[in-house]
Amino acid sequence: MIYGLGMLEGGLTWDYAQLVMQNEMARMILHTVKGIPVTDEKMAVEVVRSVGPGGEFISHDHTFKNFKELSRSQLLDRRNREAWLADGGKDIVETSYAKAQDILENFKNPSPLPETMQQQLQEIVKEAEAETTEIKAKEKEASRKKPKF
Repeated sequence: MIYGLGMLEGGLTWDYAQLVMQNEMARMILHTVKGIPVTDEKMAVEVVRSVGPGGEFISHDHTFKNFKELSRSQLLDRRNREAWLADGGKDIVETSYAKAQDILENFKNPSPLPETMQQQLQEIVKEAEAETTEIKAKEKEASRKKPKF
């Protein structure tokens, strides 16, 4: 878990689109830092030999089988301007809000937490709420007792 995704104003505000954008960035960063495997297969040594200088790799089976390993954005539109405008010209913020709305409306949790764990989490939340209420009451009482000048 990465702390702070979706937060704005130092945590005073939270935004769904911000969460979706930052999640995308974190996913791409994690993809990058895992590194690039350097093997004969991944580096396509045999393909490079067979294609030779000046050849093209785009139509080769190896390229087709491996291009999906690239970091692909679900939010950034990398098409040319004409295609982007023809499709509505949505910027990353609009796309992120649409993605967040889709998640909120359609997400189905394939493996919800076990009932006992859900109950434990609810108890933790209840304890935290009770503690917060107690702290607020003490602060309110202390401010009443404070002399006013």
